[in-house]
Amino acid sequence: MSEQSSLIIKECSSDSEMSAIYNFNTNAFADMQDFEWSVDSLKLQMNEGWSVLSVAVDEDIIAAIFIKISDSVLLTKNTSIKMDYQGNGFSHMIKEFYEEYAKQNKVTKIINYCAEDNFRMVSLNEGHDYKKTGNHLNSNNHILEWEKHI
Repeated sequence: MSEQSSLIIKECSSDSEMSAIYNFNTNAFADMQDFEWSVDSLKLQMNEGWSVLSVAVDEDIIAAIFIKISDSVLLTKNTSIKMDYQGNGFSHMIKEFYEEYAKQNKVTKIINYCAEDNFRMVSLNEGHDYKKTGNHLNSNNHILEWEKHI
């Protein structure tokens, strides 16, 4: 678990925590185009080696993030921030969390996946010095791959 300001990032370790992420505000996650947003899909992500973490302010879950270390690279993706919390710098804090997590795990490269039409995330990636790799995550080529060396 990591706490930055009032942002709390916590790995899900139970079905009830997974359900809380799914149920808090499904509409916030409409742009997760690489898999269907359901509890079963979240569990499948975990079975595929992704850690699913909730991002909360106080008791309110505002986003979900997914991380996985593969071949000494930190793979990352996250949902949009819940609408009521957008514009408060929380997306930047998530990027900082990724970098801190990578350093703690002695990883020097971060890969981030985001939808090509998610202009906020594209801008955020550019602002944090991520570069497009030209690779795509899904068969529809809508999920862009970005990388950052730290």
